Amino acid sequence: MAKFRQSISDYLPGAMAVIFITVVIICALFTLWLFAYQQGESEVNLDPYLQHVLFFTFYQAIISTLLSLVLAVIVAKSLLSINFKGKSFLLNCYSLTFALPSLVVITGLLSVYGTQGIIANICHYFELNYSLSLYGIKGILMAHVFFNFPLATKIYYQSLLLIPNEQKKLAQQLNFNLWQSFKYLEWPIVAKQLLPMGGLIFMFCFSSFATVLTLGGSPKYTTIEVAIYQAIRDFELSQAVVLSLVQLLFCIGFMLLLRLLTPKHSPQLIANKEYYIARTSLVKKGIAVIVILMSAVYILSPLLAIILDTICYFSTEFISFSLIQSLLTSFIVAFCSAILAMILALSILWTNSRLRLVGHTLVSDYLLFLGSLILAIPNMVLSVGCFLLFISMTDVPGFIFVLVVVSNALLALPFILRNLATPLADLTKRYQYLALSLNITGLNYLNVVEFRALKQLFTYSFAFACVISVGDFGIIALFGSQDFMTLPYYLFELVSHYRYQEASFSALILLITSYLLINSFERTP
Repeated sequence: MAKFRQSISDYLPGAMAVIFITVVIICALFTLWLFAYQQGESEVNLDPYLQHVLFFTFYQAIISTLLSLVLAVIVAKSLLSINFKGKSFLLNCYSLTFALPSLVVITGLLSVYGTQGIIANICHYFELNYSLSLYGIKGILMAHVFFNFPLATKIYYQSLLLIPNEQKKLAQQLNFNLWQSFKYLEWPIVAKQLLPMGGLIFMFCFSSFATVLTLGGSPKYTTIEVAIYQAIRDFELSQAVVLSLVQLLFCIGFMLLLRLLTPKHSPQLIANKEYYIARTSLVKKGIAVIVILMSAVYILSPLLAIILDTICYFSTEFISFSLIQSLLTSFIVAFCSAILAMILALSILWTNSRLRLVGHTLVSDYLLFLGSLILAIPNMVLSVGCFLLFISMTDVPGFIFVLVVVSNALLALPFILRNLATPLADLTKRYQYLALSLNITGLNYLNVVEFRALKQLFTYSFAFACVISVGDFGIIALFGSQDFMTLPYYLFELVSHYRYQEASFSALILLITSYLLINSFERTP
């Protein structure tokens, strides 16, 4: 076979996209540092408050991760022991929680467990004392566990299904108890997923913003991301710079550490043709049923509470001009952000797949790493840096809109790269030579080969980028106002002013919007 010849058109799209991303990141960080230096804020002391912020960030992330992993293992083991109707529906619900907008989940949790929630009203009716407050470490942990443990449960459950039926039958013949079954059958498989899943959950909790900002309640419960937001709001830019560098260095170091500790090659188990459930006592089945019911109630009750609150307390006054305006703004921002994210992702992956075709895997890995570098940069710092860089343009109509669109597009970019990198590389390897012989190149190749072969994956990635943008409450928390308001910002304003019934209605609108975006694009023929 003739050697594949590279051309400038193969390198240019990815190079331009990566240069754009790198320049934006460097300019934003440098501008923020320079502005702080020019304001005479070159000295920053590691005062007790800053030390407390660093400690609490690590503390809540570690506790949230441990709780999520332990609960995930317990629930997955319970799901493995019994079959019941609705099991597939429950597992599908477990997949959705990680993608739900933060403020929707927070509103749901307040509707159930808050001081004016369902449980509080039931206790008051029976004249029982109810003193649980979600504002503080309890609420933060509950929200983080809600987001993370269902996804970990589903991954662990799917992994446990790979245990050979012969081993299960042998363990039953040897009368293994719960601990022995877990130690010799389940733990070797769960352990392989423990580090990657734990790392993902820890990074999510470490950089949590909307959850901590809404449920923190006081400076005592402040993470690095929230402290950056507060420093920028107070115009203490030197503090924001230092905190940003701390978060940046830790995130990059943590990503590299996980890459080193994660095994390069792990043995793959073959899925069983038939699922075998070992016989267990009624007591063990009863415990499993209780665990599954408790997890289902914990996951479904906040979402059902939003629906019930809307039905019970609905008023036409909830449908205000601000709600409609924020909804339309969210749609426009989401679609523009998703389009920009797809353009950047496809440009990077175009070059990446052709680099892999000729064996330049190291260069392609660095290309994808640079494309995903935004994961280690606080989104607010990036946006504020860009804002200061173009501060002379703030009076230009639409400037804040463009800033929010670019920030949300960069936020969604790593997820699109993860979804499409491997399929596009495999597709290029399979059809590139045939396409060249038929003179199918450029945008024609993208349309005829890539889009037609991966249409469903393309539309899902676009929809996922839309949902991320619709539910994002990072940059809009800084620049949101009555003139420029998205639905998450409007919802945050309602929750902050304790307008819970109206907030439930807005949260339901946000939930339905996210569901329709995903569902409509997934059904694309």
